[in-house]
Amino acid sequence: MKDNINTGLILNRKIVIELRFKPSPKIFDIKGSIISSIESLNLFPKIHWEIGNAVVSIKDNNEPSKVRNQIIIDLNRLAFICTKIDSIDSFFSKFQKIYSELNKIIGISPLTRIGCRIQGTYKVKSQKFDSILESFKKSFPTTTFLEEFPTNDLMLRINYNNGMYIIGPIKENDDFLKKQFPFDERNNSVGIGIDTDNFLLSINESEVKENKIKDVLTASLAVEKSLYEKLKDF
Repeated sequence: MKDNINTGLILNRKIVIELRFKPSPKIFDIKGSIISSIESLNLFPKIHWEIGNAVVSIKDNNEPSKVRNQIIIDLNRLAFICTKIDSIDSFFSKFQKIYSELNKIIGISPLTRIGCRIQGTYKVKSQKFDSILESFKKSFPTTTFLEEFPTNDLMLRINYNNGMYIIGPIKENDDFLKKQFPFDERNNSVGIGIDTDNFLLSINESEVKENKIKDVLTASLAVEKSLYEKLKDF
């Protein structure tokens, strides 16, 4: 799977694949087996796990400021959250291994929802927040409301069939950065923010699940690239 945006243009990026499935009560009884199975995959140099009432959380570090990979298994949900993405292929390969292993021991088919969210900040032509903000404002068909209420920041959300996206300028040390990328190696530079979330419902049991998961990831990457191409000269 080809990476869609030059990595040198990406300041921070988080990809989340989340699967929903029919609630599986056996998760309550085999939490230890789930952890052992994930550990056996050797996906990360370190493994730190936590067990809650209905949740198994597996991270690549026990220090919150150093976590870059997290797996969450709930009664009806599997999520893989990654902020250290060497390549899209390597990211998806890890997810496939996690999905395959859990499907063997839990049985998480049929899937009721496949979702993929990509959140990131990116370099653009300008390195000044005020200039980027002005470019956003000029892109609106009418600036009536923006002129009436002096704008010092903005966020645009668009919903569409099977997804949504949010775009906006990013300040240095923006709250978006601190909330979505709370790790030591976060890039705090000025740029643009893109948040896209795509999903698929009513998955046919006869379809190959991995391919459908890959399709949703590919769609999210396509939205991310399309938005970036429109904003890169801001």
